[in-house]
Amino acid sequence: MSLKYHPDKNKEEGAAEKFAEIAYAYEVLSDESKKEIYDRHGEEGLKQHEGMQNGGGGGFNPFEQFFGGGFGGDPFSDMFGGGRRRESGEQRTPSVEVPLRVSLQQFYTGDVFDVHYVREVLCKNWEDCMRNDNECAGPGIKMFRQQLAPGFVQQVQKDDPNCIARGKSWRPSCKACPSGKTESEKIELTIDLTKGARPGERMTFEGVTDEKPGFVPGDLHFVYVEVPHHRFKRDGDHLYLTKEISLVEALVSFMITFTKIYFIFDIYCCNY
Repeated sequence: MSLKYHPDKNKEEGAAEKFAEIAYAYEVLSDESKKEIYDRHGEEGLKQHEGMQNGGGGGFNPFEQFFGGGFGGDPFSDMFGGGRRRESGEQRTPSVEVPLRVSLQQFYTGDVFDVHYVREVLCKNWEDCMRNDNECAGPGIKMFRQQLAPGFVQQVQKDDPNCIARGKSWRPSCKACPSGKTESEKIELTIDLTKGARPGERMTFEGVTDEKPGFVPGDLHFVYVEVPHHRFKRDGDHLYLTKEISLVEALVSFMITFTKIYFIFDIYCCNY
């Protein structure tokens, strides 16, 4: 980006301003203290910080000059194609949803399900396989500098699965973990389905999905899916039954007794 908009190479209108903007963004990203202030407090915090350094004068901010005082998005991302990722709390592995088939009777009476789930867990000695790596900016992120031309150095970000934390990377072929970073584990879980539960509700087990160095495990959700009943249909709290009756039954009245269901009840039909 610096080469593209350098005033000596790009004579288009606005190229010089764009170059100054890029240079400022690079200055902030290359300064650990400024970078941390921007991550925590955004543009306003950075302006205040520079203002204090300049004796309260507010400092020079090319973003304000060229964008009217607002970022209009994230210029750091605009400059570097997504740039560095902001650190918004802990990173998590993906959460997982698993459908759990529940019969109509189980919804009404409640039930207990014993299930097992297979996940990936960290190798017991995984910390022995870490090494110092200053280019690792966080889990899966590597930052390094690349010289584009004399006097022009660009900070580049790329995905690197060997980066497992800031300043830490994984040592390949580590004897402490011969099978790799993780190994399979089967865990037993108990799901207590309460009476009156409804389709679409879920039981959540927090932090039990796959483990990964530098990440917090995601959540496992069991989503209740109703198995269609061969006779009844549920609508909210109501049960409906469609039954064909003969003309005689319709004329002289009849009674049907249902058993082997959630409770015993009678249906009466009078003449009509």
